[in-house]
Order: sequence, then C-alpha cells, then structure tokens
Amino acid sequence: MASNSNLVVVMVPFPEYGHQIPLLRLSQLISSYNIPVHYMSVGARNQELKQRQQQEEEFPNIQFHDLSVTSKENDEENYMPYLESLLQITEPLSAICHSNNDKRVVVIHDAIMQFVVESVYTISHVEAYFFHAVSAFTTYSMLQQIKENNEVNNCNDDALFTSLQAYIPSIESCFKPGMGELTKMLRDCKFKCGEILNTCREIEGPYLDELCKQSNTPFWGLGPFNPVNIVQNSDKTHRCIEWLDKQQVNSVIFVSFGTANSFSIEQIHEIAIGLERSEQKFIWVLRGKDKKGENVGDITGKIELPNGFEERVENRGIIAREWVPQLEILAHPSTGGYFFHSGWNSFLESVTMGVPMATWPLNSDNPYNDVLITKVLKVGLVVRDWVNKDELIKCDKIETGVRTLMDSAEGEEMRKRAIELSRAIKKSVGDGGSQKKQMDSFIAHITR
Repeated sequence: MASNSNLVVVMVPFPEYGHQIPLLRLSQLISSYNIPVHYMSVGARNQELKQRQQQEEEFPNIQFHDLSVTSKENDEENYMPYLESLLQITEPLSAICHSNNDKRVVVIHDAIMQFVVESVYTISHVEAYFFHAVSAFTTYSMLQQIKENNEVNNCNDDALFTSLQAYIPSIESCFKPGMGELTKMLRDCKFKCGEILNTCREIEGPYLDELCKQSNTPFWGLGPFNPVNIVQNSDKTHRCIEWLDKQQVNSVIFVSFGTANSFSIEQIHEIAIGLERSEQKFIWVLRGKDKKGENVGDITGKIELPNGFEERVENRGIIAREWVPQLEILAHPSTGGYFFHSGWNSFLESVTMGVPMATWPLNSDNPYNDVLITKVLKVGLVVRDWVNKDELIKCDKIETGVRTLMDSAEGEEMRKRAIELSRAIKKSVGDGGSQKKQMDSFIAHITR
C-alpha cells in the first residue's frame, strides 16, 4: 500500500487505561492504511499500556511520545489538580503540529481532553476529531437529558428515549460535577471536524442514527476496535488459558470489575461466598485498584478472602491476582459468562466473543451501559442495579445471578442473543462488511 505522505494522525487519549486502549487500537487500524500515527500520553501510562498489550512489535507505524507530566494524585473527590497537570501536554502537541506544517495533521483526541487540545484548533493545517470513550446509547441519552432539562415544559417527545427513560439514571448520579455542561460544550464546539465512537450499527444502529441527525459534523461508529478473531499464542499460554482448555464448553464464568474500581472487604467476601455457593466454575480477577499518576503499574496490597475459601474452590476456580489476557479468556469456548462492571470496552469484548453478561455498574457510564445490555440488547442480567449502588449486596443475590446466567433457560436465551450479535459484528468487519466500509469511508475522508 502506498504511503500517505501528506498526512499524519496524532492521538491524544485521556491518560487512563480504559480511555487509552481504544485509541491505541484505533491507531493500529489507521496505521494499517499506511498512515503514520503519533500516540501522545504520559510516559508511565504508555509503558503500562504496551506491557499489558504484550505485543509491542505490532506497532510498526505508530510513534509513541512518552511525555513527562508532573502530576498530582488523581483524587476521586477533586479531579481539577490532575486535569490541570495535563495542560503540560499542550506544548509537545503544538510542536508536533508545527513540525508537520507541510502536511495535514489530523488530531483525534478524547473528548475529555478538549481543554488540552483546543490550542491547536486554529492552526490552518490541523483538523480535530472528537473521540467519545462511551457508547452511542450513553451519548444520545445524556444529550436527551440535557435537552429535557433545558425545556420549560420538561417534555421530551423522542420515543426512542422515552421508552427507556424510567431506567436511565441521571447524569448527576453517575458522573463528577460538570459532566452535563461539558457534554453540551462538546456538542456545540465549532472547531471539531467530526466525532468518533467505538461502536457499530449492529450494536447501536438506532442511537448512531439519532446522533448523526443531531450533529452538524460527520459522526462515525468505527468499532469495535478490539480484535474480533483471537488466535491463541501457544508460546506464551497464560495459566488461565491452560486451565480453560481443560473445562467444558460454556462452563466457566469470568469475573472482573476493571482496573479502576475497588470494593470494600465486606463486599468482596460476599462476592466470594456467592461464587462458592453458586457451584459454578470461575476465573476471578482480584487485583485491587490501580494507583493514579506516575505509579501506574502499582497495585494496592493483596486482598484477603474468607478463611478457607481458596482451598474450598481450588478445583473449580482460579483467583488471579495478576494481569490476565481478558480478550483471550472471553474468546475461549469454555467461557460461558462474564460478571463485570458494565464498562464499555469490556462489554464490546464480551459481546464480540458472544458471551452473555451479569452486570454490576460501578460509576460514570456503567449504569447507562447496564440499560443497553439488559433492557435493549437483552444479552445480560442485573446483579446489582444502580439504584442500590450504596448498599451491600449479599451473597445470596450474587449466587442467584451467577446461577441464572450460567445454568438456566433464561441465561441460555441471553447466550443465544449474544452469539447472534457476535456473528453479525464479525461479519461487519470483514471485507465488504458494513463496518469495514465505515472505516474505509473515514480514511477516505481524512486523506481526501
């Protein structure tokens, strides 16, 4: 393929793993068209990202910029000092843009990073595209809520929204203060040349259509960015994969609540007892919460489980306190369910592999995704709903949720729907498929 010598793409992710991984995967997709990509983020975050992917050799056309950012701890109660420290990215970003003044520079940035990137919006050869790290359903729902709040009679006549309104949480209950105002500001930004989502029509067609109608600039659903066909690496087989190889098809539930979340010890013990009493085989990722800032690879101390738990379940469960190959686990034929936090990236990996879900939304967009998973697509069930987010969920409810997903007619129906959706997604990204055409359309737009 001929090189696109008159174009460079610059990626500016928000430096947290759940935001970085989709833009790295998008970088790989764009670079496969022989377009050079610059990936700019905090140095420690980049190193951790590449280490977790364990495939550094597969980034031949991507140049990583490991930026040194003096940052304060990403305090959950006060985000502002951390966000302000990210303004240090502005200068190296501007330098890249100006050093390529004989080319078109396409800056694809996390929507949250708008305050960092806005300094290059007015450079004549720069085009800026917003990337939303959430679902089309979440983006659409939040815009409808903002519209409803701004109308005097508080009446929303959008049937797509009103049919699910009773289940959709408020913006204020899910996000940090100011998210509604930020969403409105991003919608009204005059400098964006387009918006990108990690989704596809097979999953969110109606919501993509509505977003396209409401936007003054192109709106692309280019996902899923994660690989859809997984080849097991026989030279580096993780112990979880070796164990799965010995289990029956659809007999194991994978339990993981993301790297940015944590539970109380009391709640962890209830989850442990619920898993034990369910009598289902499981892989439970129990690593604690990633620390923020420069010490990205550090994990909080070992989490203690109920006395004797690990010995009692050793023949039917794995407790993984290390990094695990999540996508490979979800793709394995023995994995029949996923108990998780309703994170968008994890959902896409699960549905792409045809695995139904048990949900436990924890923060931000999770509760919105929960509605999409359980009420719209019906490929999962709720274990802990958002209304009860501050309550201790007892082991009997966890046991029931796991049993229902893994060993009931209801769970089997969800599995069938997930498998059908998986087949449609995999077909869409192949040659001639709808998503392959969508990506080709985006590449044609930025290389025009």
